Amino acid sequence: MGRARLLLLPFSILYWLGVVVRNWFFDIGILKIENIGVPVISIGNLSTGGVGKTPFVEMLIERLIANCKLSVVSRGYGRKTAGTVVVSDGHGRIESVENSGDEPSQLAQKYPALIVIADEKRVSGTRKAMELGAKLILLDDGFQHRYLHRDLNLVLMTAEEILDGDFLLPAGNRREPVCSLERADLVVISRCKDIKEYESVCVLGRKRNLFPTDMLTIGLQTKLKSFKRPWSSEIVESKNFTGKKVIAFSGIGNPKPFEDILTKADVILAKHIVFADHHWYTERDIDTVVQAKKEYSADYIVTTEKDVARLKSIFGKFLKSESVYFAEIQQEVIAGDDVLNAAIQKFVN
Repeated sequence: MGRARLLLLPFSILYWLGVVVRNWFFDIGILKIENIGVPVISIGNLSTGGVGKTPFVEMLIERLIANCKLSVVSRGYGRKTAGTVVVSDGHGRIESVENSGDEPSQLAQKYPALIVIADEKRVSGTRKAMELGAKLILLDDGFQHRYLHRDLNLVLMTAEEILDGDFLLPAGNRREPVCSLERADLVVISRCKDIKEYESVCVLGRKRNLFPTDMLTIGLQTKLKSFKRPWSSEIVESKNFTGKKVIAFSGIGNPKPFEDILTKADVILAKHIVFADHHWYTERDIDTVVQAKKEYSADYIVTTEKDVARLKSIFGKFLKSESVYFAEIQQEVIAGDDVLNAAIQKFVN
């Protein structure tokens, strides 16, 4: 932690007090939790920043969507609207990325049969999903949104987060203290290097009382699925990138795992231009990327799937004319696959 953030520790204490009081109000019933009438699986995290939540949500979608009418309800971070937005009614995307946010737009594009709703008020968003026929709700980034009852609480923490520890906002990145994990049904440990690291993280997490000794856990490893052309979604084998010089750019919560993915693909990462999470790109930003490609004599420009979702509607010419690709990533369960399946399959008719 930087020295400047250490100075914010007194404010983290005030933040902690606010979180504790808010959760207590929910626990004793002053703040009401509404049971909406269909099963709700919440996928959330303790900390801000990228923990690999979106590819994990995609993995759940792929395991569930064939067996029920499924919906994802999300806040739609970074969107230019407020209120309830139907991103997809279960027959393909019907709303722009500007109005829906990058993650809901990405999910609606990839899974046409998925009902996708963006709404900062998750109860009203879930009601809209039910009107459209949803029988099972995946509540994206839902751990802190306690107004909506959930039947399964999945919480993601990175292996690094458990190993290194952290403070509450604003001195650190945690939205809630680790004692809040008592509300979780399953802790999903993401970004594990291998099964050995997963096992050591589990031991350390229990030793430090980060989660109860009887808490169910699973381990995830983030892997490159493929490189794709953003306009045609044509798959390009990763071996074609081996030894090639690449300019990367991204506007995501945690850019380091994206860099790690590229490094493991044996590309030469000449420069990574980092923008803020959910950044809306401008002509100047695109010029910066193009100039960097020329300056470093790079072979390709590579970005993330989320960034492509924001770029397509405005900078289609850039995506078509430059050698732009995106890295499609996936989560692989390296431990506890049977535990995860047992937890989610009971909600499928």
